[in-house]
Order: sequence, then C-alpha cells, then structure tokens
Amino acid sequence: MKPSDVLSLLGISQKARKIVSGQDSVERAIISKRVFLIILSEDSSDNTKKRFSAMARNRNIPVIVWGNARDLGKSIGKEERKVLGLTDRGLAYEVYRRLKSLTGVGDIEQTESI
Repeated sequence: MKPSDVLSLLGISQKARKIVSGQDSVERAIISKRVFLIILSEDSSDNTKKRFSAMARNRNIPVIVWGNARDLGKSIGKEERKVLGLTDRGLAYEVYRRLKSLTGVGDIEQTESI
C-alpha cells in the first residue's frame, strides 16, 4: 500500500461527493451527523487537532492525522485542506483501512468501528 493509493481514493471520494473539506464545512457535517471519518493534516495546528478531536470523541468518529495540507487538497482538486471528512461509511472504512496499513499514520481518537 502506497500513500498515493490513499490520495487516489480520496479523489474518487470527492468525485462521488462523499467528502467535505475545510474546517467550517467539516464542522457543520459533524454536527449534522454526516461524517464517518476525519482526516487532519500533520501540519494543522494543535488547536485544530484538539477542536476536531473533541467533536469526534463526543460523536464516536475516528480521527486520523496523516499527510500535509497541500497533498490532501491536491488529491481532491482543491487548494490546501487541513481537514477532510468522509461522508460515506463504506469509503470511510476503506480509507481508514488503507491508512492504518501505512506506517507513520497517527490516530488521535480510536473508535471500535466506522
């Protein structure tokens, strides 16, 4: 498994409109219970990581810290993105599974299932 495989899957998810990106959009989607996985870039601020970690913990949503804002944004055809939220359970599971198989991927919150 290569990082490019995950980035490609994120691009497919965007084309299927199963990703929300950017802090405000992801926060609204979390509140409306549409997010099954949150990806935070490694270069996002500690405050951003804490904020999304707290929101996710209250709703039992897994959070993974991986990649950088430039690559995450590029993978979905946008500018830099520090926060992504996957809104499809199946795609969220597949992205989570692929990310967990890579080394250097950090969990903030671990949940039992997606």
